[in-house]
Amino acid sequence: MTALPSASAIPLSGVLTYQTEAFAGVGTCDDRVATTSTLAGAYQPAVASALVRGAASDWATILTDVVASIGALTEIAGFETTASGHEARLRLPGNTVLRVVAGAPARPKAHPQNAIVVSAVIERVGDTASAELATLLSTVERVRFTPLEMAELRAQMPLTATLPRFMAPRCLATVAPVLTVHHMSDFLVMVDAVTAMGVPVAGITVIDKGYRYRHTGRVDAQLRASGIAVYPWTAVPEALADHTDRARALDRRGLLVDDGGYTLPVLLDQRPDLAGAFVGLVEQTTSGIAKLGRFGDRLPLPVFSVAESRLKATIESYGIADASVRNTLDLLPNEKFEGQSALVIGFGRIGEQVAEVLRARRMRVAVYDAAIVRLVAAHERGFQTDRSLARLLAHHRPLLIVGTTGQPSLRGEHVASLRRDCFLVSTTSRTNEFALDELVEEARFTSDAGVTGFRLHLASGATATVVADGFPVNFHHAESLPNKYSDLVLAALLVGAVTLARPDHGFDAGHNVAATDAALESSGLLDRYYRRFGPAGTQ
Repeated sequence: MTALPSASAIPLSGVLTYQTEAFAGVGTCDDRVATTSTLAGAYQPAVASALVRGAASDWATILTDVVASIGALTEIAGFETTASGHEARLRLPGNTVLRVVAGAPARPKAHPQNAIVVSAVIERVGDTASAELATLLSTVERVRFTPLEMAELRAQMPLTATLPRFMAPRCLATVAPVLTVHHMSDFLVMVDAVTAMGVPVAGITVIDKGYRYRHTGRVDAQLRASGIAVYPWTAVPEALADHTDRARALDRRGLLVDDGGYTLPVLLDQRPDLAGAFVGLVEQTTSGIAKLGRFGDRLPLPVFSVAESRLKATIESYGIADASVRNTLDLLPNEKFEGQSALVIGFGRIGEQVAEVLRARRMRVAVYDAAIVRLVAAHERGFQTDRSLARLLAHHRPLLIVGTTGQPSLRGEHVASLRRDCFLVSTTSRTNEFALDELVEEARFTSDAGVTGFRLHLASGATATVVADGFPVNFHHAESLPNKYSDLVLAALLVGAVTLARPDHGFDAGHNVAATDAALESSGLLDRYYRRFGPAGTQ
């Protein structure tokens, strides 16, 4: 081993732009520490590993990223590395020693091409607390994306990546966007496009929604390394205030690009004095639009509603339904669903597609919706239905219950109707779909089910497993939609941003569904999408 200078003298290629306070604020969710989160009391041996794709020349950069993340959390008392640059040994406070290794997997054919495995192990425990050790090990999940990975992401998302070529030069040069978009790999291509259209990194704020995405730590590391301000979703008021100050310093107005109604309701409720500093909102989801309902005609800003657009309805609903079912199957690999009963609660855009996907998987599917027009639509499509959810639960005896309404659909009053072991799966925002407090109160006790979620042990003797702890299953340690699906929607959000950035956009305060459709359908996005995936597809 070759001894190097102290950690403060190690060249970290700008990676130490992390701020300890910000890193800790984003990383306080216990689900961020997937490898050793069960540690308590005496330390148990644990290893954290992550899979990266790149060249052997990336090994040193990967190690630098891990060291930078560790250095943002604790003082590094000493540092050694091998001459090859693929192994590092760190001496930490409390006489703890942590070893980090990056290299090719032992069985290359069992991994994707160009795979690199980066691992961390506590070589000597010392006096460091178990919880801190778990956090330090998890830094291997905060490696930035390699050049190879970024090139592949751009190739998977040509609509988003090339959109700046089809727009006027510097078309976003007058705005500073707040981006509340899922921390998945596709988001990085969107951010690249935003900067290419004239927004400096100082004019961008990202709100981290805190879901358990597959690559959330890596995406966060990429954003922070580029100098972009990242705030947790619990700190939106502070983020909006800070963003407004930075936008004014750049002589720009703010622009909200949202996925789920995280920003505009907070702006109007808690910081209405800042509303005039923003030009408008681009909203991706119907749940976000629903959160604006209580403001009625008092919305002071124009809304570009990708959520309600014909473009999104045509493409995305099936993709979300398919991803939700596929991730459910991945989380429950030993279950047999063919021939079993399923219940879909809600027959909106997502619900009807989930019902069809489950039926295509040979399940016996029932549907409940509180709205009679949707219940009739489900009945006419051949699904079993009933006006009473409790009665449908009791008689259909579903093995799989999928909630798609976006509001509490399964409550404590329904527990008595659960007559068999079953799985509760949500496809909607956060933990809104199931009244978890009520369900837990009705259970005899609960138990942990690891990555699958947690179990409700009911008085009837049945067990209801809340998959993904009630969070949307399509985001649970996954990338949700394949990037080739999300490409069109993220590009549509950028079209909305470009539209509202123009002073002559013609959008009124409040909802502009027809104007949104007109802008999207005249943008050329669907033409380029059809050329790619249509009969003469060039994908």
